[in-house]
Amino acid sequence: GQSRRGQAPQHQLEVISRDSHAMKCFETLFQTEEKYAGEWAVFYHSYSLAALIYEVHAAVANVLFGFNSLRSPLPRLLLSEFAVTPDADSLIRRFQAEFAHKAKDHSLEYRRVAISVMCSLVSLGPECSIPIVFRFGYSEKDVPFQRVLDDLLDACQVPKQKVKKVAKDLLTLCENYDLDVSQFGGKKPAGRNNGHLLQIFIKRDLVDELAYASEPYGETDPRRTPISSWLNGDNATHFGQARVVANPRYFMNDQYVQMHVASSDPAFHAKRVRFQEELIALFRQILGGPEIRERAATRIYGGVLPAGWRDHR
Repeated sequence: GQSRRGQAPQHQLEVISRDSHAMKCFETLFQTEEKYAGEWAVFYHSYSLAALIYEVHAAVANVLFGFNSLRSPLPRLLLSEFAVTPDADSLIRRFQAEFAHKAKDHSLEYRRVAISVMCSLVSLGPECSIPIVFRFGYSEKDVPFQRVLDDLLDACQVPKQKVKKVAKDLLTLCENYDLDVSQFGGKKPAGRNNGHLLQIFIKRDLVDELAYASEPYGETDPRRTPISSWLNGDNATHFGQARVVANPRYFMNDQYVQMHVASSDPAFHAKRVRFQEELIALFRQILGGPEIRERAATRIYGGVLPAGWRDHR
């Protein structure tokens, strides 16, 4: 698998060696790497505070587009936000023209479409080591989480007078499963790990379309460009960041992208499928009639439904 190529040092796993749940998760992720190694490159995205958003994205995508949300969350959903920046080339151009002189990859417009990733389970950096961040997740607090959730519920055609009630139901469900919703006005479970790790496989012939090798803060790294060549060779991938354009057009289609998730809290990890089933049930109620579902799907796609869309109810 990619994480063991090029004689990459594995000593970073010592960080989790006393956590039997973490070791079990990493072994499963290593095995999945081996299984997909031929046709797919792999990336790792660590997160914590965004978990509610990612899980809601997945549940809505399940109801409207048939996405397999029981297997993984979905980092981005609103295709309308990808109209100007659908791929890595357009993101790099915008970075150089707009973001490089301001907040760089902390710019809200950058974050709407891109996620920060590492290319190895044993990554040493820069800035992020996957075994070290697994327990509590990698997260930035300068993200307007509440606004992101409100925009999402608005796109799902939730009437303004019902948004607070729906948000409250969401928070209650998350709190019942000990998911950290402290950024949304809910509770942070005491004494629980709140890290999550998304394992993202991208078909090799799509890697350069959706990803680029980056320095911290989003600058391109010319030494590892194109990133597909670096990932296709027998190179140690344990040092070096990347950015992935999480375009739902690809991320919702498992012919192009396949994802798996591991959560550092053993209880949530074991119950995630049940949690997601309850979330799907909640959004089936919210997106009750066929007209509402079609309006929501149209809004998510930016005004025009894709050819062949059908109601998945």
